[in-house]
Amino acid sequence: MAPSPWNARFETILRQGLPGLGKDEVPAADVPMEAYGLDSMSLIGIVCALEAAYGVSLAGQVTVAVRSLTAGHLWGIVSAATQPAWETGRALPTGGPTRGPAPWITA
Repeated sequence: MAPSPWNARFETILRQGLPGLGKDEVPAADVPMEAYGLDSMSLIGIVCALEAAYGVSLAGQVTVAVRSLTAGHLWGIVSAATQPAWETGRALPTGGPTRGPAPWITA
């Protein structure tokens, strides 16, 4: 089995919020978490726990419907939120400007 694309902290939080995930089962990155018992209330709990654990705000970032949200989607959102902000025209420490908005905004 291939290693999961996320870290152990993320997986621990998922395990706490997904009642249908077996003790030794690893959530698949591309399977809707609804298959593991995710509902809107458990998603709120997972998002709150992720925000606290990673020190980020995910407000407005989880725009995928609960029924189709995957662990891979959620990990991508958390990963993006933990990256430094890209701002158009902001000078880099080397003096050069950035290239524009972050790639996940323009995709």
